[in-house]
Amino acid sequence: MIPRSMSSFLRTLRHPSVRAALAQLGPGLFLPGLIYVLVRPHASVVVALAAASSAPLLDALGRLARRRPLTPAGLLFVLLAGGSAGLAVLLDSPLFVLAKGAVVSGALGLAFTVSAVVRRPLTRTLALRLSAEQREHRRRLAERWAHPHAMAVFRTLSTGWGLLLLAAAGQQLGMALTLSPGLVMAVDPPVDAAVTAAGIAASILYVRRSQRRVPGLAIIV
Repeated sequence: MIPRSMSSFLRTLRHPSVRAALAQLGPGLFLPGLIYVLVRPHASVVVALAAASSAPLLDALGRLARRRPLTPAGLLFVLLAGGSAGLAVLLDSPLFVLAKGAVVSGALGLAFTVSAVVRRPLTRTLALRLSAEQREHRRRLAERWAHPHAMAVFRTLSTGWGLLLLAAAGQQLGMALTLSPGLVMAVDPPVDAAVTAAGIAASILYVRRSQRRVPGLAIIV
């Protein structure tokens, strides 16, 4: 028999927010591995990894083709991917590509953690960006979410995501240093997807419980 808390967690994994996030992250998580598998029989490991790193560029080109603007985060990922692929080819070392995920996860984890410590949680900033497109609506939400109880929830979420991302960075770096490039490309994307889904589901559960304790919390999930 599945415990009630676990059953609730599994139901939350089917939440629209979780499915939408994984749908957006899916190409970035699984496309690099597919590109690597297709290119590797015809090229060296370094070239195949460099080709796999082109996934963010393909996503950016797809957005431009659909006349959708590039986000700052998307542009940053394109630059990071290009830089890591260039260094890998120039220095003939696959580690620059394999360790890219660990660097990104570590930087994001540190940013989330620091934002919680300085009481400017990044989760609140991201929630405002995702929940409201109009400036006036965003301003009203910002005022509502400035309540101490809401800020405490966002700080906890930022701390949780910071620790999760730092742990993911350690796992990704360990895999890059100990496993073969092909195995990393095969194993890392599903692990990242599972960790992301679990993090989003846990965040939704925590927010729901906080809302039950403090009904006035107007936090959209």
